[in-house]
Amino acid sequence: DIADQASARPGTSSTATGANPGIPVGVIAIGHSGLTGENSDPKRPGQIALENSWATGTSPKVNSIYRRLVAVRPETEGHVANTAQGGAPASSLAGQAQFALETVPTPALVVVQTIDNDIRCDGTDRTHVTEFGVALADALQVVTTASPDSRILVVGQLGRPPSSVRCDRDPSDTLISIIEKYETEQARVCATVPNCRTDDGARAAYVGRSRDFSSDRNHLNVRGQAEVAEIAWPAVAGLLELS
Repeated sequence: DIADQASARPGTSSTATGANPGIPVGVIAIGHSGLTGENSDPKRPGQIALENSWATGTSPKVNSIYRRLVAVRPETEGHVANTAQGGAPASSLAGQAQFALETVPTPALVVVQTIDNDIRCDGTDRTHVTEFGVALADALQVVTTASPDSRILVVGQLGRPPSSVRCDRDPSDTLISIIEKYETEQARVCATVPNCRTDDGARAAYVGRSRDFSSDRNHLNVRGQAEVAEIAWPAVAGLLELS
């Protein structure tokens, strides 16, 4: 998703009614096209396919985090909002959070997937990392102010490029080291919020396979979406203290 500037209209869905406003329930997701299922439906090339989102999708083939939560907490059914957008940088997160919270005001789980579109690879990343952290902190504050008991999972970058890839003006700085700078800042900001955690490097350990990607070789297909849902589930289960 690096440098992906494709425009994708955010999507939300919530059909459940009668939830107790004092008890967190449901899932919201904010971030970039890694959350929207973009290009995962061969019949709709280049389009978002929220049903295939690893975080909030409804497709049984994906078995998303949302579907897994419905299975263990049936009251989750219908309480879901995904306002992620293709090409969105961290500065978009606060607005996305506000929009999602209009649909699911007190989510049990908030999923944040960012970083990709903030990576610049032009020699300015060292200074841009600080701006990234401020933007993420603003978004987390929006969530915790509106719903202080929500649990927040901030996921890392999926996989790693070859160690030889260098796109910075500093030849000693690889793309991996740039990614890790953003992840370190992300973890630092998350640690300042009581109910926030990262995936502890689970996604970073993923080894990319061509069979998991769609035709653009950038976004995940249904198989890939299912795999990253599986990767993220232990962190979600721990965060929500599921038995």
